[in-house]
Amino acid sequence: MPKPKSSPLSDAMPLRDALRGLRHAVRRGGETLLDAMPVDSLPRPAAALAGAVLREVGEFAKGVNDAASGLARLALGANAKPRGSLHDLTARQGAEDGFAQGVYAALRATLRHLNAPSAYVSETAARSAYLALTPEQRLGSDASVAATLSLALAKAKVLRGASAADAARVPGHSLDHIAIFAVMLWLQSNRSEAEDEKALQAATDLAVALAAEADAAFRAKDYPRLARLYAEFAPHV
Repeated sequence: MPKPKSSPLSDAMPLRDALRGLRHAVRRGGETLLDAMPVDSLPRPAAALAGAVLREVGEFAKGVNDAASGLARLALGANAKPRGSLHDLTARQGAEDGFAQGVYAALRATLRHLNAPSAYVSETAARSAYLALTPEQRLGSDASVAATLSLALAKAKVLRGASAADAARVPGHSLDHIAIFAVMLWLQSNRSEAEDEKALQAATDLAVALAAEADAAFRAKDYPRLARLYAEFAPHV
């Protein structure tokens, strides 16, 4: 099979991911540094000196983080959640790029709703997961396509680096599986553009309620079971 041609959009994805990785590392590094330096417990002269150093490091980290965020917004985009059904999305020309952008944005929104912002979302991994599907797999029902894509996204590790506290916000510490499940439920929902945000929140709440069963299907790589869950519950979003 010939290798898919790259587009300017897909060529930029590794750069977007690199900038997001830098931002993620700075944020997590700052948290780790502050946790490791209990300034209040130091004697007053040492505390004053340590506080000054930490402020300098914090300003540097903020500058790096702001630069990465600004570049991602201005040059790299990928903030718009996808419109239409999952079938509509996967049927479009250059679908892998639109799918990757949309899944990135939707996963970020889902993580915010779960109050679990520490995870890193890889747009490049989402694109790779889509490209791993065969043409036949992309032509099935929404539920079957969603099940196949869900397992491919999990295998590609589209979500990485969640803190233990954030992972614990869903049953079984299965944050990656439940976030993917929520986005795929949402992509199959019959929603208008005005209902997009509320539909994604509803899908996320439903995914949490179904966490035990959904996570078991992911861990077992049980495609039929996952497809049945989507077919049964997507209409309720």
